[in-house]
Amino acid sequence: MRVALIPMRVKTGDFNTNWAEFKKRFDDVLAYNPDFLVFPEYCLTGFEEWDFSGAELYDEIVKRVSSLVRKNGVYVVFGLLEPYKNCVYNSALLISRNGEVLLKHRKFQEPYKFCTSNTVRTARTEYGKVAIIICGDLYNKRILKWVRRKRPDYLFVPMEYSPDYGQPNEEDVEAMAERVKLLGAKAFIVNSYPPGGAWVFDADGTLLASAEGDKTLLWEGQP
Repeated sequence: MRVALIPMRVKTGDFNTNWAEFKKRFDDVLAYNPDFLVFPEYCLTGFEEWDFSGAELYDEIVKRVSSLVRKNGVYVVFGLLEPYKNCVYNSALLISRNGEVLLKHRKFQEPYKFCTSNTVRTARTEYGKVAIIICGDLYNKRILKWVRRKRPDYLFVPMEYSPDYGQPNEEDVEAMAERVKLLGAKAFIVNSYPPGGAWVFDADGTLLASAEGDKTLLWEGQP
């Protein structure tokens, strides 16, 4: 099982620039024959409070990413804004090798102007059972109960850790490790750039691999 974590540069409100970056990073990493490509939270639109206009691109984004995935036969995890009735979810999708949406997660840990979710779902792949949570969900008590109940083998975590906080430091990584240990699933975490960064933790919270900035982190291990 090969996983590519891609801390993509995201320009808020500029879909065309973000799509060009997404496509370039996607194409570049194919040389390593990955099974999963994991991109950050709302990576194709960015988000600035409280501009939800990026949600209008939901259908177009799903169409484009699904087509790209179908042509290359890989799994892709990425975040995007999802319109729903009179509000918006901060969502993340797992697109299967055939270009279908295999799994959707709607974020729990969001301010009141977002819709928020109340469940965690899993999907079966040839490598085992997978789930997705998003950024601050990692520290959510309800998420902890759901993940421990569902018992996924792998947990994908797209993030958008604000550059205003500076680069994730040792304490931040230790906090991630503690949460992963409680969740009890191997976790793949990728942040948007800046400040970027990517981390792979074993189910017991051990840090297995990491990368800084916008460097792609390639991980290979046994399912």
